[in-house]
Amino acid sequence: MASLPRPSPPRAREHVLVIDPVDPTGRAYHFALGGDDRMVHVCTSAQEGLALLGEVRPDVVVAALDTADLPGHRLLEALRHRAPGVPVLTVATHPTVEGAVQALRAGAVDYLGRPLSPGLLSEKVVRALGTARASRQLAQAQKEAGDKWGFTQLLSLSPRMIGVFDAIRAVAGTDATVLVRGETGTGKELVARAIPDRSRRRGRNLVSVNCGAFTETLLESELFGHEKGSFPGAVGRRAGVFEMADGGSLFLDELGETSLSVQVNLLRVLEEMRFRRVGGTDPIDVDVRIIAATNVDLENALHDGRFRQDLFYRLNVYPITLPPLRERPEDIPILTRHFLMDAAKEYELDPATPTPEAMELILRYRWPGNVRQLRALCERWVIQCAGRELRAEDLPGELRQGGKPDEATGGIFIDDSVPLPQLTERVLHQVERAYLHKQLLRHKGHLIQTAAACGVTRRTLFNRMKALGLDAADYK
Repeated sequence: MASLPRPSPPRAREHVLVIDPVDPTGRAYHFALGGDDRMVHVCTSAQEGLALLGEVRPDVVVAALDTADLPGHRLLEALRHRAPGVPVLTVATHPTVEGAVQALRAGAVDYLGRPLSPGLLSEKVVRALGTARASRQLAQAQKEAGDKWGFTQLLSLSPRMIGVFDAIRAVAGTDATVLVRGETGTGKELVARAIPDRSRRRGRNLVSVNCGAFTETLLESELFGHEKGSFPGAVGRRAGVFEMADGGSLFLDELGETSLSVQVNLLRVLEEMRFRRVGGTDPIDVDVRIIAATNVDLENALHDGRFRQDLFYRLNVYPITLPPLRERPEDIPILTRHFLMDAAKEYELDPATPTPEAMELILRYRWPGNVRQLRALCERWVIQCAGRELRAEDLPGELRQGGKPDEATGGIFIDDSVPLPQLTERVLHQVERAYLHKQLLRHKGHLIQTAAACGVTRRTLFNRMKALGLDAADYK
């Protein structure tokens, strides 16, 4: 099992660059925005601010639109080109609806009018910083996944999923049959697509069939094709997926749902790579790499006589098991932010930013539909909460109820379907995360104070927070 990638050293502070001639000393901005973990740099001209971009590397820019040396639209254009991806909040002395529309179209994330409210300014900057931070975390995770393992669709920092990545790379270069197992929604099809992309069959056909979506007769026709007149409705010859995948790969999804009769025929084809169409007499030879997937407990199916043992052994050459989302909690925050930003881009809406309380409920939910369920809910949340915070009350009832403590177990969630060692590890994870969450709330994200209250060093606290998906800036 591969180890978790070592996180990059954190920046000591987040940097806010202010470009505003109205407050030469920057006193009001330092008062509203400064802090232990945030440094404010104030410039009185556009040219001075642009010159400081490379030195300061700001996480957010607050820019007045009435600087004497550069018109507001030109300043926004320069910021967009010289600091791409950095959120820009604009300030107007005489705010208008037309001015707000123009600023937002030019790439600003917000438009504020004078006189500035310190509380509102701080709230807007904190939100912009949170969005920028989430973007950086996603970019880092995607870069690490792409550079180290070569995966762009499978995003994870979980040690168990990294083990899956290693398994995919190990088997991809061979023609071995792969059996992908896991609950519904864990990403079995993504794994099935990742394997041929890294094999000698790359660029050739990858054909998929959901074996659970057909009756027995129709499934045999779907797999092997049929001749004209072989059954009612067979008005012509039709090739099956084995023929379509010749020279490439075939993904047999939900294979555990097939009948014993279909399993017999499948076994024969897998052994010989030869078959006949339904109603046909001529044998057809193919060269196909098989990737199968199921969410069925095949060991129980073997015991109950619902799945053939010989077919199981033929398929189980190289098994890959995907963990459910509830067993990789370190991935939930980053996947949530990824899906929220993805959905916002798809629907051309502003992203929604989860509050710490909402994220806590998201983390504590069991996610029976796994990653697929999380992605679908993120799409709903972007439509529902575009451009504002995603609060606890915005979550559906099952998430709010799923996040309530279980009084019978002292507030700890007990899953009696897993072995005791695994349960113990999970419970310790829950307790540690809940404890740090409360301490961070109490001390408003101040790491030195939180570390002292926890009785650990600041470095130890930071490492544990990183592993548990907690970010101090979310508590300020």
